[in-house]
Amino acid sequence: MQTTQTIRPIQHQTINVTFRMDKDDKARFESIINDMGLNLSSAFNVFAKAVIRENAIPFKLQGEGKIPNEETRKVIENVRKGRNLESVTIEQLKAEFEALKAQNKA
Repeated sequence: MQTTQTIRPIQHQTINVTFRMDKDDKARFESIINDMGLNLSSAFNVFAKAVIRENAIPFKLQGEGKIPNEETRKVIENVRKGRNLESVTIEQLKAEFEALKAQNKA
């Protein structure tokens, strides 16, 4: 005896997402993605899938200033070269942290 199985497509649940963005940015963005054959919903779904796949933002984010700044770059260089380092215990770090927290509350 032969049985027949009905195959049904998987139905994904969707939700509405609302967010704010600059009016001019939206217009420029839509113009670009429309030229690619996408609408806002499709473009953001592509972005969301890329974030999920990469487990990260799929492009480099960079601030307007120099990141890291000059002071931080010097510290990183010193650490890499083993210069200007001091030994501290975790207890010392905790005590310093607690002192800074108390100072900020005052």
